Amino acid sequence: MKNLIVLDRDGTINKLLTDSNGNPDSPMKVSQVEIFPWVPAALKQLNDMGFGLVIATNQPAWAKGKVELEALNQVHDYIVMRIQSKGAKILSSHVCLHRSEDLCACRKPNTGLLQEAFDKHPEFSSFGSWMVGDRATDVMAGDSFKLQTAWLGSTVADDENLLNNISLLPTYRGKDLRDFISFMSNNRKNI
Repeated sequence: MKNLIVLDRDGTINKLLTDSNGNPDSPMKVSQVEIFPWVPAALKQLNDMGFGLVIATNQPAWAKGKVELEALNQVHDYIVMRIQSKGAKILSSHVCLHRSEDLCACRKPNTGLLQEAFDKHPEFSSFGSWMVGDRATDVMAGDSFKLQTAWLGSTVADDENLLNNISLLPTYRGKDLRDFISFMSNNRKNI
């Protein structure tokens, strides 16, 4: 069976913004989106290696009253369109709109988005598939769903402590998708 790479969005595919308190935040309008320049080619390489690609992202800004849902959807659609215009193929997107205090099953580190992705694409096996993101919650969700995990950079200092406190190590740790591609190219037969 084929494998999926489940990608986090903000901080992995596109740059994060900084809110008024200095915390990382998602773009809330298309003009704020800055896709990392290496991402479309890196994702195309993963497609060429035989992986299916899906996006799984927490996007609570609408639930917090920070942005209209239409604007949030426009941002996401724009990101996917820009990636696909360069030749990579995103099979589907799985978006959690809840806040952490809503205690939903879909918001990472819970596994609802991952379950949804594999339910939508039953031709892909979770064995040998990956969760790739920039936050501890991505690693935790992937590990709970029995995926291999790639932690690319980290935008929040507490993430390191969180993973250390629960003795959870990602399968791979690197700077960004370029490092992950290099790792995958060099180790494809061993993973």
